[in-house]
Order: sequence, then C-alpha cells, then structure tokens
Amino acid sequence: MKNIGKAEIIFLILTLGAVILFISLEKRHFTNIQPPKMPKVTPDTIWHQHLRSDLDRVLIKKNKFGFNGALMVGWDNEIIYEGYVGYEDYANHDSITAATRFQIGSVSKQFTAVAILQLYANGQLHLDDSIGKYFPDLPYQGFTIHHLLVHRSGLSNYIYFIDKIVEDKGKTYTNEDIIRLWKEHEPLPYYPPNRRFDYSNSGYMLLASIIEKVSGMSYPEYMHKNIFEPLGMDDTFVYIAGQNDTLPHLAEGYKYHWKVVTEAYLNGTYGDKGIYATARDLFKWDQGLYSKTILPTDTLQKAFKPMGKPKHFKHNYGYGWRIFEHKGKKIYYHAGWWQGFKTLLIRVPEYKLTIIVMKNIKTGAMFSRHELLRIIIDRYLAAPLEALIPDLPQFQQCYIPIELS
Repeated sequence: MKNIGKAEIIFLILTLGAVILFISLEKRHFTNIQPPKMPKVTPDTIWHQHLRSDLDRVLIKKNKFGFNGALMVGWDNEIIYEGYVGYEDYANHDSITAATRFQIGSVSKQFTAVAILQLYANGQLHLDDSIGKYFPDLPYQGFTIHHLLVHRSGLSNYIYFIDKIVEDKGKTYTNEDIIRLWKEHEPLPYYPPNRRFDYSNSGYMLLASIIEKVSGMSYPEYMHKNIFEPLGMDDTFVYIAGQNDTLPHLAEGYKYHWKVVTEAYLNGTYGDKGIYATARDLFKWDQGLYSKTILPTDTLQKAFKPMGKPKHFKHNYGYGWRIFEHKGKKIYYHAGWWQGFKTLLIRVPEYKLTIIVMKNIKTGAMFSRHELLRIIIDRYLAAPLEALIPDLPQFQQCYIPIELS
C-alpha cells in the first residue's frame, strides 16, 4: 500500500471540511425558504364565494328577462354581495351603480314608524293618543296612533279616493291637500276602527303629518336630522317636488318599453312612501336597527312585535314590517311599489342577514322573497358545510377567494 504523506492528509481534511460546510450551507439555505402562503380559507369564505357565484348567475338570468336594478346581500355587519344591472336613465344610457337612488315606496313606512317611536321614547306623544288630539276637525275619530301603525284605523285608501275626485292631475298634491280634501268630501271609511287589518297608505301619510305637528319640523327635515344623518345615509332623502329633481344619480321610474312614468300628482305626499335611497344606504339603515343610535332597543322591539292580525294573510304586521317564519326563523320584510319602482327589504336577525332588491321598471323579472330565502338560507345558512363542499380538505388546498363585483 502506498504511504500517504502529511501534505496529502492535510489536503483531504481541508477538502472534507469544505464539502461538509457546503452541504450545511445548502441545507440552511433551503430550510429558510418558506412555501408560498395560501389565502386563509374559512367556512365563511367558502360559502360567500359559492353564494356570489349563484347570485351572479341568477342576476344575469333575471336581467335577460327585464330586471333592471340592484341586488344586495349583507351578513354579519358586512356586504357580501352587490350586483347592479341596467339603466338609471335609459335615454342617456346612464348605468345603475352603487350611487343610484331609487324611490323605495312603502318601505318608507318603517322609517315613519321609527320616527313615531322616537317621539314616543322622548315622551312627546303616546301610542294610544287619539287622532282627534292632532286633527280635531277630521271627520273620522275613534282610532289611535297605534291603529294607524298596524293598519287597523279603517280609513279608506287616500290614493284611490283622490284619484276619483281630482281633475287637475298636473298639480302635485301634498299631505295637507289630502287632509283638506278628506274634510271637504268625507269619503266613507272601509271599516269601523280596529275592526280588522286593512293595509292602507292613509294611516302612514297621517303619521307623517303627526310627526310634523309634534316635532315642529317638516317630515323631510325630521327624517334627515334624526335618522338619515345619524346613520350616515348620505344619499337618502324625502322627495319634495321641485327640490330634488336635479340631484345626481336619481333613477327614472319606467312603465314598460322604457316609457317614463308621468303621473306624478301624488308624488308630493309622504310618510307612506316618498323616500329615495341607494342600496348601500338601506344596508346602513338595517345595521342601524341593531344599534342604539336612533332608538333604545326596548322601544325598537315594538316595531317587530306582531300586532296587525291580518285575517286572510298568513304574514302578520308590526310597525312598518311584515312578519312570518321560514324554517323556524323570524323573517321581517316589506315591499314597496310606486311609479315604476319596486323595492324589497328583508332582514333575518337570527342570522344577521339582510337582503335588498331595488328596480325602476314596472315590467320585467323581479326577485321574490321566497326565492331569495331558498337560495341564501336553505342552500347556505341552514345547510351543513359538508353538504356544500363534500371534499373540504382538498378544497382548502386549492381555493383562492375572488372578489366579485
């Protein structure tokens, strides 16, 4: 065997040391490389994404059949879906956006009811006050503020009464005009007070006038100061003929084939209708009802207590809200129709769920409350996650959230 000299031994030691050092450095280098971070996947992000995809498909289909408006879903204090299709002004081809303001029709009633409850909470009126306290010369007596709130006054609907007697439909009539015409013509009430539930715009129009008498402010001023402004509803207002018509993003109301609704002689009345809002502002309104910003919680609960007792309608009525149950959950909602506009506001407090639909054309497709509840509650909120995503572990490895407009 060949003898290895001292120089060779030193060379081998140095070479071996270099190899060991290289390997250790390489190992350190690779262990310091972090794998790419995957987006955090939670059950919420999973069903949100699936829900958005479902609602996108439904909204596109509705649009093909004439739906022109907005769809919004809020859950647990945040908007998880909003979609806008069609035109706020067809003649100028101005698209509907998050800034578009719609007339919300009878959804205005719940705002009027809250204003009455504010005055009640402040000790400025009582819910059992007789109508005679505020309108002693009105030819109808025997009913109270409470009866007006739950549609049990028996009054005839002023919209039908006025339509029969008014000849000058080029004039815009106000609440004061309607009350004056009631006194002059004394149309018969439909029923004695508190005989039965009968949905009537007359009661909420009178409630707006009571708000004015008690507060010393006009109804539009009161609503702005005590509800819209505190809740940050910057794009919401009560319509006043000749004052709001030039505001930006004011949606036109259409009948059919993009024909503008021109019958505007009752656009000057409010309380039962008259509020314009964006979808996002309606969401702020809904969220405000969970806080004490505009009303103490115990007082607000009066609005959601079933008190109307409709005879032939399964859904009960509170103060400005219809009430029924779906899958064992209390559903509070109201719809509004006026001059081509249709609005639907649904809230499910147990899920902190809000659904808002707004459109500005009379014809064409619309979303029904049952359709929306089936999609959102039955398919998602009430269903186990495993039913939605059978292979959750595999899904977690590849899912990347995408924000949809």
